[in-house]
Amino acid sequence: MNVIDLLEREQEKPEVPVLRSGDTVRVHVKVVEGTRERIQVFEGVVIAVNGMTGPRTSFVVRRIASHGVGVERRFLLHSPRIDRIEVVRHGDVRRAKLFYLREKIGKRARIRERRDPIGGAATTRTRRDLPAATPGTAPSEDVEDQDLDDEELEALEEVEVEATDGDGPPVSEAGAEVAAEAETSDAGAAR
Repeated sequence: MNVIDLLEREQEKPEVPVLRSGDTVRVHVKVVEGTRERIQVFEGVVIAVNGMTGPRTSFVVRRIASHGVGVERRFLLHSPRIDRIEVVRHGDVRRAKLFYLREKIGKRARIRERRDPIGGAATTRTRRDLPAATPGTAPSEDVEDQDLDDEELEALEEVEVEATDGDGPPVSEAGAEVAAEAETSDAGAAR
């Protein structure tokens, strides 16, 4: 990992909800007014999600304000200005970008609710802390970066067996593999 990736990883929030187009969300935003700071709630439909993981992920929320005027706001998912994000309801849509809602008003702008919303751990994307990576080693692939079902996540959690790495704290199998690769690459570089 280079320095920029490490700095970006520090800025990421540990838990963020999985957002999809068509979801109705409530975004709690910290607003600074002079010397005071308050939380303002912006509720609307997610019409676009740009990027799925990482600190540069953003999403656009659209709501209808007074007198039928549409208001859109773009938020960074890992922004420190966002207090929390609540997913109110999951929408059943077939497109990734719902820009066609800009021309629709009233009942025509409604989105069907998904009958079987994704439940459990799949609704929140968590970031597991990786073992300390040594410079020059490639980071292991996070489980969260993949789209997995609940059954696959449970199977992966069962596979992760606690192993001790010498005198250090227990690490998962993936962490032990990364440490072993780092030792072999260091040994090859010393020759």
